[in-house]
This record gives sequence, C-alpha cells and structure tokens, in this order.
Amino acid sequence: MAEAKSEIEATAAAMEVEVKEVPAEEIKSEETGPAPTVEGKSAEEVEELLEKAAKQISFYFSDSNLPVDKYFFSLTCCNTEGWVPLKTILTFKRMREFQDLGTAFVIYALKKKIAEEGSDPLLAISGDGENIRRKRVFEPNATAWTRSAYVKGFGEDDPENNKQEKIEKYVEQFGKINAVRMRRADIEEKGFAGKGKGKFKGSVFVEFAYEKDMKAFLALETLPKYAEDGEEMAKMSKDEYVKMKAKEKGIPDSEIHRGGKPDGKGKDAGRKFNAFKEMEKAKKGIMPSLAKIPDDVAVVGVRPGLSKAGGENGSRKRDREDDGEEREGKESRTEEPAALTIEYKGAMLECDRHTGKILDPSKVPFDDGSSVKFINHGENGDWKDLKIRVAKIIDSPFLAFPPGSKSGTIAKADNSVITDDELAKLKEEKMPFGGAEVEWARMDEEEQRAFWTTRANFQGKLAADRLNEQKQKSGRDRRDFKGGRGGRGGRGGRGGRGGRGGRGGGRGGFKGGRDRDGNDRNAEKGAADPASSLPPSLGTGA
Repeated sequence: MAEAKSEIEATAAAMEVEVKEVPAEEIKSEETGPAPTVEGKSAEEVEELLEKAAKQISFYFSDSNLPVDKYFFSLTCCNTEGWVPLKTILTFKRMREFQDLGTAFVIYALKKKIAEEGSDPLLAISGDGENIRRKRVFEPNATAWTRSAYVKGFGEDDPENNKQEKIEKYVEQFGKINAVRMRRADIEEKGFAGKGKGKFKGSVFVEFAYEKDMKAFLALETLPKYAEDGEEMAKMSKDEYVKMKAKEKGIPDSEIHRGGKPDGKGKDAGRKFNAFKEMEKAKKGIMPSLAKIPDDVAVVGVRPGLSKAGGENGSRKRDREDDGEEREGKESRTEEPAALTIEYKGAMLECDRHTGKILDPSKVPFDDGSSVKFINHGENGDWKDLKIRVAKIIDSPFLAFPPGSKSGTIAKADNSVITDDELAKLKEEKMPFGGAEVEWARMDEEEQRAFWTTRANFQGKLAADRLNEQKQKSGRDRRDFKGGRGGRGGRGGRGGRGGRGGRGGGRGGFKGGRDRDGNDRNAEKGAADPASSLPPSLGTGA
C-alpha cells in the first residue's frame, strides 16, 4: 500500500498544471457578438446546432454520465483541475459533425449555455478556449433511480427508425430528460465482454431531470406511438420494472441495487465502474482502477497510473458505445508522429498524420492576388446574400467568414488570381452587408498564406481522417499508455480536485446509452461514501 500511495502522490504532483479559467460572471456580461453563421444553414438551424453542441458536451460532464464513464473520468484525472481538451472532445462520435464548424463555434455555444445557467454553471472554459472542465460540485446522487422510467415500443427490427437521437426527441416531449439508455441483449458467446452489446430490445430507461415530470409521465393513460404503424407503447417506473424482472429470476428484493452506496452484492458487483468508489480508494492510498489512455490521445497534464485492474481493462479496446454502436474514434498524438504527405495544388506537403495540420505553412503554394478580403462594417449580415452578389462578378466564389468575425475572404473555385478589373467591379457594386457597405481590399502575403494554409489544413484533415479510419478497420489501433500533455486526440475522463468545489468529467452520447438490461449505470453510480462532497482526486489527502 505504501508503494501505491507513493505512486499516487507522485502522480498528483505531476498533474499540477496551470490553466486559466474564464470566470462565469465574465461570460455572462461579455459581448459574445452575433451568432455564428454556417454556409447553407438558416439562423434557426444554426441555433439548433449550437444547442446540440452545448447539450452534448454538458452530458459528458453530467451526473448521469460522469460517475460511470471510466474512460472520460480517467481523462480528467490527468490534471488536478479536471480540464479536458476541446479538440479531444470533438473527436467523439457524436461531436464529429461540429469539427468542420471549428472550436470557435463550439465555444460560442458553451458560453451561451454557461450564461443561461447563471450563478451555478456546470462547465468552465479555459482562458484560451482550448479546454473544458466540470465546475459544479461532483458528488453522489442517489435519486436517479426514483426519476427513471422504463419505456417499450420502439421496435426491435428497425435500425433506421430507432436511432438514439430520434428516441431522445420522442421522450423529450414529456419533460426535461437527463439520459436515455437503449437496452440491448447480451452476446452470450462473448461472456461479460458481450453484455449489452447485442440487438436493441426495443425498450429504454429514461432518466428524467425532475421526479414530478416522471410521475406525470407515468400518470398518462396512453402514450403516442413512436412509429405510426408501430406497436403500442408501454411504460412503468424503473423500480417497478426491476422488481418484476427480479421476481421472474428469483432475486430477493433486498439484493436489488438502486444506486447510492455500493453493497458489493450481485453477479456484476465489482465490475461496474464507479468514480466515487475509485476516489475513495485513492484517498486511502490504494491505486484506483482507471482506463488506459493511449499516447495518441491528447490530455492536459499527464496520464494517470493504473492499478492491475485498470491495466487489464485498458489493454482491451475501449468498452464504450455511442448511439448503441461501438464507439469509433479519431486519434491524435501528443508525441510527434510520422508525417502524412498530401498533394495540394501540385505541391507535396507534410501533415500531422492524426490532425492533418500542415507542418510547414511556408511550403503551401498560392498565387499572389488569388484571394481578397472584405471588411464588414455592419451587424448580422447575411453571407448567403453577399455570396450571390459576388457570384455575379466571380464565377462560383468561395467565401470564408468565421463566426463573429469583422472580415472575410473571397477566392475563386479554381484558385486563380482575382484580377484588378474584378476587384474594381466588386468595389463598384457597393454591396450591402449587415446594413453597411462592404469594403474590399487586397491581402498582404502573410494574410494570403494564412488563408491558403487553412484551406490546405482542411485537405490534410480529410486525408488524416481516411488514414485513421483505415487504421481502425485494420485493427492496428495502438493502446500504449505514456505520459504527455496538450495536443488533441481521443477520449478519457477524470475526477476533480479535492477541496476546490466540484471537478470531474464523463462522456457518452447525450442521453446516449451504454446501459442495458441489468446494467443501468446511472442507477449504480452510488458513492463509496455518500456523505463525501469532495470532487474527484487522485491525491491522498482530502
């Protein structure tokens, strides 16, 4: 035990990193600027994307997911404050749609949500906008069981219709929802590793945010069908359902685990991850069982040490699902990887093989004058209208206008030079944008190189994505566990810091379910010591 305690103390010391946080009150009062714009999306669609991004990330750090998500909890254990790189979070399956929108888009979404949550926001953002952590106190919550219901009628043989997000939308009509966990059959031949990995059973466990909403839901005489020609819907409280199944299997009511303090009973006792239990072990000088974080996954700080159990679990491919499917995941390295070479406009460019970023921007080719900038003096201009006006002068123009920016860039589809005559016509058109006339100007070499490097990075990212997907399919995904920090990459989680208000982290698809029959992880997230309100910590002291 002394050896384990010494290792824990050394790890805790190494985890001390300085990351400045943006105070919530500043976020509430600061000028966030106009909402971002996305090409091809209406203002309403952009608003939906913003809400979806903030909602998803909030789930990763939520009480419904954090205590039971071994990998994400372990990622936050890489530093004492619980910071997780945003670029790492963006590699998660349910966040990939936001990758092309950029980190600025996601940060805008999070700031908006933090401002809406007032004096007790769940999340905090680092000053550089690169990292996210849980701010709210991370402590046991034994009430999830009484706020959960069993719902059946989603169809077992209709994979196109019973997707996670569609089921979420259906249940959200009945109240605020914390989590929806799709129930799946076991794959018997795989033993414990195949538990809950089989066919969707057509039923879910729904965790309501408020018990009154759950009771109102159960009081409904009937539920609308999930599918117009589908089966009738059935519902009952989770407690009622579990008691019914226990009776069928001859399990005494006293052995039913309803959350709260783990009792060590049941056939799966000791196998289900419980962040609070691991925190208690660390306080006692016992090495906690954490997930193995590959060296090609970005962290803030250092990767935590593993107990024997943690190492064994980490040697397998991560046991995690999103939307009821085995989670894929793009990987990035914190160490310098071998370069990936792409051809861009006739030049061979070396890129980071995991992020696609061009390693030497000075080699990115472009013709002087092939892009021009416009300055926006107005507010909330419609970029689509501007693009239509520009297209009358320049055929099929490419328009880049970052969210909240006061300037943008125009280039031709064939990357050729924009002539002086064309630039003069753009100026003569006196195009309105946000209630003011657009100002056009040539770009200096540095501005042009930055623009074309961004475009080259996009092509590099596409190539890196293809390479990573091929790597995953071939089963050559490396799972080394080495030190390192920063960068970008995959997945993980940590507990917060003792004595500093709640920290912590956890992920899994929003309301997304990994939990299945007999494996409702939210219900089994009870603490080893419910009286302890300390946030997660790998340190040995309180």
